[in-house]
Amino acid sequence: MVQRIISAVVGIILLGFLINMGGWLFFLTISLLNIFAVYELNNAFKKININIAFGQLIIFTLMLLLSAKYISRLNFMIIPLSLFLLIIFIFLYSIINNTQNHITDIVFSIFTFIYTSTLFMYFILMRNLFNGIYYIWWVFITTWACDTGAFFTGILFGKNRLAPNISPHKTVEGSVGGILFSIIASIIYTSLFLPKIPFFDSLIVGFLIGVFSQVGDLSASLIKRYCNIKDFSKIIPGHGGILDRFDSALFTFPVAYFYIIFFIQKGDIL
Repeated sequence: MVQRIISAVVGIILLGFLINMGGWLFFLTISLLNIFAVYELNNAFKKININIAFGQLIIFTLMLLLSAKYISRLNFMIIPLSLFLLIIFIFLYSIINNTQNHITDIVFSIFTFIYTSTLFMYFILMRNLFNGIYYIWWVFITTWACDTGAFFTGILFGKNRLAPNISPHKTVEGSVGGILFSIIASIIYTSLFLPKIPFFDSLIVGFLIGVFSQVGDLSASLIKRYCNIKDFSKIIPGHGGILDRFDSALFTFPVAYFYIIFFIQKGDIL
């Protein structure tokens, strides 16, 4: 537990520095996190005899993230276009090299790109927004509040298993507690740092983050159970891998981003 707390404190300080710096330093950090996440999935899938197109995925990941860096808002053609090109490239690579890649490898390669790169992209898109620094901290703090609230509420009051076949220690009571903590954290944060955001929007974002944070966590657990592994890697002492640490945020950032641009900013600058 001590190792876990120390790693978390160091990580938050480092993350805070990178978020506040922004620019290329922030972009390179997100890119490295994304690449290592792909590497973690690559290793996980190898344990069940699936070989994703690792090299091709890295190329398309960097192309996608670079596209996100140079736009202020999401161009909805970016993701389908990048997926289309990736699919064509993987099949073309197999044809030219006369390799008999199993169709499962191709499907899991596409899944890896969607699960990692198209989700990490929203960290960059969020930072691009006006007041992006405050928005990023809003999502991170609310996500962490959900994780913390679910953990302690589950320990104190947990009785009914939430998803016993995926994550046996998670409970319905813990899930509800996580959502409540998320809502409270969201309201407190916006009242202090984003006072122009209406109370209702703060409450809704807190609720959405509370729900999707847990969906992200359970999704990562589902992948690990499918691959029969405990952690994606050991790069973060006490926490596991990049995907173990960012599994919740990968789901909360996209939903928060879309809510912000459609319901809070509405084309205006806040």
